[in-house]
Amino acid sequence: MLAETMIKCPYCQRIFWITEEEQYNNETFECHHCHLSNAGCIETDEYGVLIGVSQVDYELLELLKG
Repeated sequence: MLAETMIKCPYCQRIFWITEEEQYNNETFECHHCHLSNAGCIETDEYGVLIGVSQVDYELLELLKG
């Protein structure tokens, strides 16, 4: 059985589950509530829930990296 963890959607702020395999393969995750995709995650909140990054924010971070 694959381990699952929670991630918060950057668009609707709802929380949903992703598998450990999805997390470590750096896949985009489609929210089960609003059906928008995010570009992974880079941090957690105070409860250990991963915080999703929107596609726009991800592209901006990539531009800033150079």
